[in-house]
Amino acid sequence: MIRKKRLKRSCVPWKSSMGKRILCAWCITCLPVLLLAQPANALHDFLRSAGLEHASIGISVKRVSDGGVVCEHNPRLSLRPASVLKLLSTFLALEKRGEQFTYRTTLSYAGTIRDGTLHGRLIIAAGGDPALESAYFPATSFLSSIVEAVRQAGIKRLAAPPVVVEPGETPRVPGSWPWEDLSNYYGALYHSFNYRDNTYAVTLAAGKPGSLATILSVDPPGLELALDNRVITDPAGRNDVWIYGGPFASRLLVAGNVTGNPPRYLVKGAMHFPASAFTGELVERLKSGGIRVERDPLPRADSLLEGERHLLLTVESPSLEEIVYQTNKRSVNLFAEALGALVDPVDFEKAVKERLGSAGIDTSGVMMEDACGLSPMNAVPAAFFTDFLLWAFPRSSRAFWESFPEGASDASLAVYAAHPLLGHGLRAKTGSMTRVRALSGYLLSPRDGWLAFTLLVNNYTCSPRQLQEFTRDFLAGLLR
Repeated sequence: MIRKKRLKRSCVPWKSSMGKRILCAWCITCLPVLLLAQPANALHDFLRSAGLEHASIGISVKRVSDGGVVCEHNPRLSLRPASVLKLLSTFLALEKRGEQFTYRTTLSYAGTIRDGTLHGRLIIAAGGDPALESAYFPATSFLSSIVEAVRQAGIKRLAAPPVVVEPGETPRVPGSWPWEDLSNYYGALYHSFNYRDNTYAVTLAAGKPGSLATILSVDPPGLELALDNRVITDPAGRNDVWIYGGPFASRLLVAGNVTGNPPRYLVKGAMHFPASAFTGELVERLKSGGIRVERDPLPRADSLLEGERHLLLTVESPSLEEIVYQTNKRSVNLFAEALGALVDPVDFEKAVKERLGSAGIDTSGVMMEDACGLSPMNAVPAAFFTDFLLWAFPRSSRAFWESFPEGASDASLAVYAAHPLLGHGLRAKTGSMTRVRALSGYLLSPRDGWLAFTLLVNNYTCSPRQLQEFTRDFLAGLLR
C-alpha cells in the first residue's frame, strides 16, 4: 500500500497560548496607534470609496466571544460569494469524514498470467481520489507505482491495454458554469477517476506582430484534442489566452493574445476525459519500462471486469487534512467539488442547509449551484457566512483552521498584510470572479478578541487592487 506523507503543522492558535501571546503583544504595541477609526467610521468610509457607488455590498462582523455585532451592512442580502463558498465544503467534509480520511485507488488484474503474458486486463478501480498525479502533491507518482507493481507480478506483456473502471454516472456539468470557464483549468469537472488535476497544458510561441502564435506542444501528449488556434501575437498588448468549448465538444477554440515576452507562453485547459488520458500515458510508460502492450481483440466483457480480480496495488490519497489545506490555501475548484461530494454526492446545497439549519443558522437566503463557488448563480448572505464561522470556531479542527490563508504569509492576502495590524491576526478565505470580490474569516482585535467577518462586493467599478486596499483599510479600522 502506498501512502503519501502527511504534512506536519503547528497547533491551533485559539487552543494554545499562542493566540494569547499575540493578543498581549498587540495590546502593548498597537493600542497607542491614533489613526484607527471606530468600526462605524470604518464602515462609513468603506461604503463611500470611489468605485463602490453602484456595487451591491454585504458586510457582517461579529465578536466570537458573544456573537455581538461589531458592524454590518446589508447582512441578509444574497450576493455572489465566489470561492468563499469553499469554507463550507472543507469544514463539512472534515466534520463528516475526519482529518485522516483517504481515498483508495486499486490496481488488479483479471485473467491469467502465463509465461510473462497477462491474458486478461489490468484494471484500475477508481475511488474518487482527486489528487492522483496532482501538481499539489508531487511526492508520489501513481504511474511509476503501477509500472513497478506490474514488473513485480512478473508481467512482461499485456494482451490488451489497461482499463479504468469508474463507478457511478458521468459527472454532471453544473448548468450555470459559464462557457468561457468550462474548458479552462479551473473549470475541470470532478470525476470518480481524476488525473493530473484533470488539467493539460498548451505551450504557445509568439510569431511576427499581427500573426498567429504557434502551438508548440500539448502535455500530456496523446490527448484527442482538436484545437482551433486563434491566438494573435500582439507585442503592445498582454499575455491573455483562454480556451473555449464545452466538455463534450469535438473541437476547442484557443483565443487571445501573446506578446513574445516570455517567448513561450503556457495556457492550462480542463481535461474532460481524464481516464482516457491516463490510460494512454500509462501504456507509453509501460512500454518505456520494457512491458509490451498489445491491442488484441479482447472485449471489455462484464464477466471479465466483474469476475475474480487479483490485487496488485492499493494507492491511498493524501489525507483529507492535506487536501483541505490545499483547497483553501490554493483555492482548487476540483478539490472543493470532491469535498462537496463527500458531504453529499447528490445534493450539496440540501446537505449544507440541513446541517447548518439544525445548528440554528438562518439558511433562507442561501442558493448554491456547486461546492467550489465557480457558478455565478451562487448567492449567499454575508451574515450566513459569519454565523457559520461563529458556530464553527469552537468546533474547528486544526486542519480547518490552518487551511485559512494567513495575512503574514500567504500571497492571496499580501495587500492586507502590508498594514502593520493585519499580519498573524488575519486568517481569511478570498473569493474572486469578474466584478466579484469576497473575503471571509477571522480577525484578531486587541480589544474584542477574535472577530468573525464576511465582506461580499458585487459589481464594483474600481480596480481589484483598489478594492483590496479599501478592504484593508476597513479591516484595520475595526481594530480600534
